[in-house]
Amino acid sequence: MGKLIALGLMLLSVVVLQGCSSAQAIKPEDVVVGNTIPEFSVKSLEGKTIDKASLKGQTVVLNFWASWCTPCMSEIPELKELAANSKAKVVGIALDENGLETVKPFVDKHQINYTVAVGTQDMFAQFNGVGIPYTLVLDPSQHIVKIYRGPTNRESLEADLKTIQAQ
Repeated sequence: MGKLIALGLMLLSVVVLQGCSSAQAIKPEDVVVGNTIPEFSVKSLEGKTIDKASLKGQTVVLNFWASWCTPCMSEIPELKELAANSKAKVVGIALDENGLETVKPFVDKHQINYTVAVGTQDMFAQFNGVGIPYTLVLDPSQHIVKIYRGPTNRESLEADLKTIQAQ
């Protein structure tokens, strides 16, 4: 009888602990303006870890894209200019299936001057991503200020950055 009670208590503690951990996770549907971004971790093309903690304290433009995506191509010059002329950190998360094999030569060819990493469809889903391009503008505390589902441009992003600076 004592073993049965001990087993019951163990199972109860597992259920309680699982409930606590899942309550802290951000669900994809919670990735909306005003909330923070989910935990994530990817390696940049330079081998540096990019995660939620590494972006804290910076205004960030987080752009999900792929080399085969025509609307994404129209954003790259805009993002390059933004990266060169603003204090915001621009991070591109490429969703190409062949990963580095495709992304590295593409970045070199297009002389992309901002941080680029290779993500996964699972990671994209965590961010409530459906289609690309998909861009999130984050304030220094990693709260989402703006979400663009579809292409955006430098002028719109600069307006978002001015809003953040005015806060």
